[in-house]
Amino acid sequence: MLKLKRVEIHGFKSFYDRTEMKFNGCGIAAVVGPNGCGKSNLSDAISWVLGEQSAKTLRGSRMEDVIFAGTRDRKPLGMASVTMTLVPDARALASVSSHEHHPPHAAAPHPNGAAAEAHPHSERAPLKTEAVKTAERTGEITITRRLYRSGESEYLINGRSARLRDIQDLFLGTGLGPESYAIIEQGRIGQILSNKPQDRRNVIEEAAGITKFKTRKRLAEAKLENAKQNLSRVFDILEEVTRQVNSLKRQAAKTRRYGELKAEATAYLRQVLAARFRMLERETAKVAIELNLASAALDEVQATIANRETGQADLLDASYANEEQLTAGRQRLADLQLEAERVRGQLEYQLKQIQQIDQRLHLGAEEAQALDDQQQERRVELQHQTAELERLADDCTSTRQRLDAKGAERQQAQERLADHERMLETARQKVIDRKSVV
Repeated sequence: MLKLKRVEIHGFKSFYDRTEMKFNGCGIAAVVGPNGCGKSNLSDAISWVLGEQSAKTLRGSRMEDVIFAGTRDRKPLGMASVTMTLVPDARALASVSSHEHHPPHAAAPHPNGAAAEAHPHSERAPLKTEAVKTAERTGEITITRRLYRSGESEYLINGRSARLRDIQDLFLGTGLGPESYAIIEQGRIGQILSNKPQDRRNVIEEAAGITKFKTRKRLAEAKLENAKQNLSRVFDILEEVTRQVNSLKRQAAKTRRYGELKAEATAYLRQVLAARFRMLERETAKVAIELNLASAALDEVQATIANRETGQADLLDASYANEEQLTAGRQRLADLQLEAERVRGQLEYQLKQIQQIDQRLHLGAEEAQALDDQQQERRVELQHQTAELERLADDCTSTRQRLDAKGAERQQAQERLADHERMLETARQKVIDRKSVV
């Protein structure tokens, strides 16, 4: 049997700070406190770390509800972690050892000659579970479960990553499995009694340690079924392979026949090629003789061509010399024609300039006469405007004198108006004073 040694909780429900609870000694440990202090959260943490998957059993709507959701003074956490440490019970181990070394009953001879067997269940030593064996081997066993807000979770056994199935297999037969009877909350007993007979049977089988063997049986049957299915698939594959083998045998026979025919064709082809080679040798000799004759004729033709090419080269040189002389004469003629054209253009341009100069002189004489007439007219007009300007100056002087007189009269009128306004203001003030006295 195992004994609870320590529970470490961080971020699970109301446990914001990392909290460690140690259970020392033997016997019963009681957790006492007022309502709402977190007693039930401790049992929920133990159920949760043992692999509880039902959020309703943990008094929540979804599994993320077990993570600390925050308060007015503290922020929510992103992870919930519970670690439980179990150690072997020394007294239980001593009892098991005594049963192993001193069996309580021995077989006694029966009066009829048959051997009487001891009672198989009453005093037989309890079997060790996987959890007890692990705890004895390592000294203690530590189970850790973590859940993150992202939905990721992880399980650890003695600090090493594990699966949920590993933890459930570890505690099969100890009362801490999925159908746990070791943790019974308020109202659970009445629920068990009012449940269906099959549900009560599951609890009793868990307490008797049968669930572990049933689980193993179910897993073994599932593996056996998988093996049967695999065997069926193997038979199907074998049948398909057999059909393929027959097809491959036919293909191999065809391949061998093809090899034989190919060898015969190769032999015939060698004979044909040998005959063809001999015929080509005879044709080659004949062509070589004809080639020699053609080469001699070609040499004679090439000598004739060389002589004719020499004569043609001389004719080409003479032709090139005549062409150069003709080109030089053409160039001199073109230069003379160009010079004549240039002189003719200059003469025409000079004649046009002389005509334009004569026209400008005639126009200049006419413009000079017109300017003299305009100057005489401007002189007469200037005299008239000078006389008019003197008359306007006299009118301006007299008008300025009349304006100054009017300004003086306006100033005197403004002074008389100010005196009159002061007198009115004084009279108004006297009337106001009289009214105030009355």
